[in-house]
Amino acid sequence: MFAKHAAAAIKRTQPSTLRRFTKAHHPAAAVINAHPADSSLSSVAWTNPDPGSEFTVSSKSGFLPRRDPLHVLPSYFEKLDEILHEMPILKSDGTLGLLHTGQLGARVERELPQYDVEFVFDKRILAALYRDYSMLASAYLLEPCDIQFRLTRNYGLGRRMLPSNIAVPLQTVAHRLNQKPCLEHSTFTFYNYQRKDHDMPISLNNIEPIRKFSGCDKEHNFVVGHVAAARHTDEVIDASLGILEAAQNNKRDEFNAALRKYSTAMGRVNEILAQTLQGCGDYASFRTFLNGSKAQSMFNRGVLFERNSSTEAHNYLGVGQSSSPIASLGTHLFQLSQLSPRGSLPCNDGVDLLRAPNVRSFLEHVDQQARSLGVQSYALRSS
Repeated sequence: MFAKHAAAAIKRTQPSTLRRFTKAHHPAAAVINAHPADSSLSSVAWTNPDPGSEFTVSSKSGFLPRRDPLHVLPSYFEKLDEILHEMPILKSDGTLGLLHTGQLGARVERELPQYDVEFVFDKRILAALYRDYSMLASAYLLEPCDIQFRLTRNYGLGRRMLPSNIAVPLQTVAHRLNQKPCLEHSTFTFYNYQRKDHDMPISLNNIEPIRKFSGCDKEHNFVVGHVAAARHTDEVIDASLGILEAAQNNKRDEFNAALRKYSTAMGRVNEILAQTLQGCGDYASFRTFLNGSKAQSMFNRGVLFERNSSTEAHNYLGVGQSSSPIASLGTHLFQLSQLSPRGSLPCNDGVDLLRAPNVRSFLEHVDQQARSLGVQSYALRSS
């Protein structure tokens, strides 16, 4: 009798729209940060391979970083901070920025030092530098496309060469974080907020973006909406582990309860996303800068990094609503990729490879467990 409810839950978790999908503490939640040597734990137990990282998937912070992002860089990076502050099309003070006038590229080439980041090992600073350099790289490469799009509604071609004063530190920081040197979803959203009141919790009215491309309300809503929604991913992760645990132990009642918790938690996530993203439309005012270099007309031969020992072009996916790790989790947990042979669902196109190591590891773990246990068929089976 529960098969009908399970089918509905699987349908609602489809990530292309991030439809509806609770908290209520489940015993399985404890396994997420448990020590792998604990023999009393089942095989669904998982631990963060890099517990010192800013992104540690947990039933406390969910997919959000374990502490608020660093919003002011150390003074050594003063010029980088200054250029990023001047970068948005519309700045916070209402004046027009470098991307509006098309002067970002020249400013970067003329004024930005090639900072030595080899001495930086602090994970919080590294995460902030990764956010800032990856956003600056996207802005630099796609600035001509944004200007062309505003004039003709066509993108034209982006810059093909990323200068060494961005490319070298970006590659160094990305390597140290075990990530790719490109902008990815969690960097643009989950690691791009600051609280207005640090004593108050994360909410739509208490956070704002740190870095911006356009500075418009739609971009603001896109970032804060994803962050506020991700506040409930602790509940989603709790429930996901509960689903795996119950399926492994063939506890149908516990499985049904965990599935309901997942459905309710995703309902909260999607309610916030619907509230904030409904006015974004195609978010054309900043969408240009979220384009990747892979399979895009503006980068038909990829992107080259100046002073890179390799002459191979870089090709990476861009950022979209469906590239959220929340969407990938649902895809893996309910084995939705097998329903989409053309690879149109999140994680089928390789987007998971761009994520922070702990997030990547968690999603791989869920995928392996769901396949092994046959979660989809178990969910659709009559109780």
